[in-house]
Amino acid sequence: MARTTFSTDDLLDAAREVILERGPRAATITAIAARAGAPTGSIYHRFASVDELLVRVWLRAVQRTQQVRPDGSDAAGDPVEMAVRLALAFYDHCVETPQDTLLLDRLRREDVLHLDLDPALRAEVQATDRDTAALMAALTRNVFGRAGRRESDLVVLAVIDLPHSFVQRYLQSGKKPPRSRREKLPDAVRAVLTDPNVPAQGPGESQLPVPNSIPST
Repeated sequence: MARTTFSTDDLLDAAREVILERGPRAATITAIAARAGAPTGSIYHRFASVDELLVRVWLRAVQRTQQVRPDGSDAAGDPVEMAVRLALAFYDHCVETPQDTLLLDRLRREDVLHLDLDPALRAEVQATDRDTAALMAALTRNVFGRAGRRESDLVVLAVIDLPHSFVQRYLQSGKKPPRSRREKLPDAVRAVLTDPNVPAQGPGESQLPVPNSIPST
């Protein structure tokens, strides 16, 4: 009988399922192997430890999110409308990839940083953090002309937190959100980013290139 070959993604998918059903603490090599229907040796052949496997699951979900592209991307357009398109793209990504979205709720960045990571893997996590920070800073400067704490918080609220909150309850119950949720999102994003207490970019200020992908925080 031919041996079944398990891809890296097969093993990461199995780890994700265990985390979603039982939590990160229950994601042992034995539990993940059982879910995948794979021998434990298949896992140890690819991953040095369960901590490395968990980090790889997290990184895959984050990096997939960072590759989200909005429709109608135009660096010369209205920065607020660009943010609206990014928020809609993130919303659609959450709906289309519910398991990755829920994984990032269960296995958070703070949890990942407390795992036993070798220097190379920790550097990879830190590089992902830097990519996220650079993307958000560029978008914030485009909208507000600067990237202070208040302005950055408003952009994260508009582009990340609002889309996520619009879908989270439905994804947790295994359902798709109604169309009305998506239809209401643009006005909510505009309301946040046109906060009268935060001046918008002035006409004499230079504009940075608008980021064409959306980070995960």
